[in-house]
Amino acid sequence: MSQATTPLPVAAASAGHNNKTLASTQPLPTPTQSDNVLLQTSRSNSVRKLSPAESAFCGATAGVVSRAIVAPFDVVKITLQLQTQQRSYAFLRPTNDGMLACAARILRKEGARGLFKGNLSAEYLYLTYGAVQFLVFDAIESTLKQSRLPKRARSFVGGALAGAIATSATYPFDLLRTRFIAQETGNKVHKSILGAVRQIHAEEGVRGFYRGLWPACLQIMPYMGIVFTSYDTLASSYSWMRRSLLVGNSPILRGLDAVQDAIIGGSAAVIAKTCVYPLDLVRKRLQVQGPQLANFAYGAVPKYTGMANALAYIVRNEGYLALFRGLTPALIKAAPASAAIFYVYGYTRDLVLTVRPK
Repeated sequence: MSQATTPLPVAAASAGHNNKTLASTQPLPTPTQSDNVLLQTSRSNSVRKLSPAESAFCGATAGVVSRAIVAPFDVVKITLQLQTQQRSYAFLRPTNDGMLACAARILRKEGARGLFKGNLSAEYLYLTYGAVQFLVFDAIESTLKQSRLPKRARSFVGGALAGAIATSATYPFDLLRTRFIAQETGNKVHKSILGAVRQIHAEEGVRGFYRGLWPACLQIMPYMGIVFTSYDTLASSYSWMRRSLLVGNSPILRGLDAVQDAIIGGSAAVIAKTCVYPLDLVRKRLQVQGPQLANFAYGAVPKYTGMANALAYIVRNEGYLALFRGLTPALIKAAPASAAIFYVYGYTRDLVLTVRPK
């Protein structure tokens, strides 16, 4: 995902969708089962769990739907991340280098299609990232269930490892997305995904597909861990309030249960994205390095020797606040993207477990 975005993971959930509100008398999972409710559903007073392949399918479906919703925000965010001039920061008033001004420039120069640059490679990224992430998270969660780690610690470790593995496995798609967004419509460096793959391999070798992987992993591991832990905390708090303080038969609250995954997932993503955003910006700057650097982002991105050099250069020449350039569209993107992933994953999970023979 963005990175992994990058696309988002999902942690332990409580209420939501069909029969997801668990009664206190519900049987506990056996030692071989995960107690992460996201991977299972409660039907007929028993716990049914997704298989690894089903988890991958649900994750891939959620990733594709999420990307379709947030594509324009992703383009604006990456475009802002690749700008290097000193920018003005105004409170509650538009600036010439802010999100709205950037979107207006893209529309003026490239039309509405400019807001969907790199969408095909991004769809591949979200599809494969979602599948790998949930497949790995399922395996890690089942393994850690045998340990003595507290539940939230397992959520953090499982999310961090799943995010790192999924990011490494799908990183070439992430790099392709960034390069397609960074190029100008009238001066394209790459005209197709296959052409881009051939050109990068010929000019930069296999290593060219993994430029910026190190800061990507450094970003995605705490990001996924924070998302999982934040989700687990928020979901547990909601479940406690639902059982202890609220009237269970209220139609308003039943309606809130149906979108609980989306609300809590979006909130968790906003918290996590803000914490790790500077590393996401550095990753994007490193992804456009290479022989064609001058042809990306209007030639504005300087040459960096690595992550530490990029961080030092940005702080020295653009200021500390430049590390958060593009944060507003990133948060606007992260909240609905994560909400969509949580909601679609839960809906697809319940559908799969409904049609699967018992």
